[in-house]
Amino acid sequence: MKGVLGSGLASAAVIPLLGVVLTGPVYAGAGDFYVRAGVSAMDPDTGSESFSAIPRSGVRLESDIALSGTLGWFFTDYAALEISSSLPYSPDLEGNHRLKDLGLGQIGDVKYVPTYLTMNFFMDDTSAVTPYLGAGVAFNKFYDENARPSGLDVNLDSTFDPTLLAGVELDFGGPVLVNFDVRYTLLDTDARFSGAINETIEMEVDPVVFTLAVGHRF
Repeated sequence: MKGVLGSGLASAAVIPLLGVVLTGPVYAGAGDFYVRAGVSAMDPDTGSESFSAIPRSGVRLESDIALSGTLGWFFTDYAALEISSSLPYSPDLEGNHRLKDLGLGQIGDVKYVPTYLTMNFFMDDTSAVTPYLGAGVAFNKFYDENARPSGLDVNLDSTFDPTLLAGVELDFGGPVLVNFDVRYTLLDTDARFSGAINETIEMEVDPVVFTLAVGHRF
């Protein structure tokens, strides 16, 4: 499933891009705020260490979709501080082929909420299409882990990790803006298993999040 969700949203973003009429530039001024609401697809590039008793084993998180929101503040004409988050993703926690052969393919599921604080730099562009880049930190909250095999518990540690983003803002000459961005977070966490398996393994999650949103600047 990896890549499918992101490709779908990226294709959807091309439609408004093709329909843009360059009649009104995107202007921002120091002190302006903006809000956005949209849908985000979380697509992790994920894997883990092996369990010591099960060579070549590993676990991974699957993709998911959630509603998201953003609040930003321009502290100069072309730079903004932004905080963004979403409703909880509910990705499945799955075993790799080695664990599936042992009947541990469906390990469970977990709630995951990333909250991003970034500094975004908007290009000096007087057209209706304004690209921007950003960097900052993400607080990655994992909770409500639910292990499916009887006698097994799992907990994922919440973490702070660096994050990068690239986006484009579209102005159709009215009060509503259309936005598309891609975020990448270097996310490593510890997965603590107890019960049938008593071991802590390191997971690389490294999620890519694609967001298509509408917003308003004021």
